[in-house]
Amino acid sequence: MGVTRRSAVAAMAAATVLSPRVVLGQSWPERPITLVVPFAPGGGTDVLARILAPALSESIGGTVVIETVSGAAGNMGSARTARAAPDGYTLLLHNVGFAINAALYRNLPFDSETDLVPIAFVSDSPLVILGRKTIPATTLPELITWMKTSPMPAKLAHAGVGSASHFGIVPLARAAGRGDMIPYRGGGPAVQDVIAGHADLTASPLQAAVGPAQEGLAKAFAVTSAERAAMLPSVASLGEVLGPKALTNFWSVLMTRAGTPAAVTDKVRVALEAALVQPALLAAFDKAGVTVAAKQYRDEAGARALLRKEIAHWAEIVRDNGIEAP
Repeated sequence: MGVTRRSAVAAMAAATVLSPRVVLGQSWPERPITLVVPFAPGGGTDVLARILAPALSESIGGTVVIETVSGAAGNMGSARTARAAPDGYTLLLHNVGFAINAALYRNLPFDSETDLVPIAFVSDSPLVILGRKTIPATTLPELITWMKTSPMPAKLAHAGVGSASHFGIVPLARAAGRGDMIPYRGGGPAVQDVIAGHADLTASPLQAAVGPAQEGLAKAFAVTSAERAAMLPSVASLGEVLGPKALTNFWSVLMTRAGTPAAVTDKVRVALEAALVQPALLAAFDKAGVTVAAKQYRDEAGARALLRKEIAHWAEIVRDNGIEAP
């Protein structure tokens, strides 16, 4: 009898301890959810967030508000999320730059593998090597020749050391043997300076580059995927000329603060799955040349495994190319 009574008391105590998480999972969300975009407006991740936020708001049953926290190749936005309360009200939409930064920066103000956790991968798309429209070249080999022989080294704009656009443009600079790397606060401003003629080239996510390329505001010279992009079928793959090591896959992942209750992250994951089949979202993805991430990377185990794999992959690229953080 005494054992039974003690067991009952222990069970009640455990329920009391666990109840805040249970209640949070059941009642969440009770206020707007912040979706942190760690890059300046106009870049590929910002474009993606503006497609995703309304669909996620609808499926999650609450308001999702985008907050731009740009700077340090996306690390400021990551740090903002890592400092947030572990309650699911702060989400982070990051890209391949998150894995690059984990490999490149030794003194980040957060631990990439323990302070932030992936909920699910969201999308895939290539980068586009985008150049100012007055460059006297139309093909990738012609561009490399121009870069080699131009009186001045090409001005290569990117979204900061460690960003996807930085690593996307590095193979081109190495092929030409020269090029001035110019960091920006995000991919959007880099693209705008290429359009304005203040910079020569950038590597931009397809969703941000396809408009300027199709409208004749800039020239698309290559995509960084293994295959040509359906949105730009006449544009070569970087791998066709420079080989498979030149490729950069621009994926995106939805993350949150570690320690967020599983009941909440599960709700976000379910809502994301519902959002990713909405016809309006799929049409917007298709128009931007973005594909939904493979199903196996949209669950907790698959997302964690892929993120670890990507961090290891980019650590090797960083080491092999001798790239160092500023």
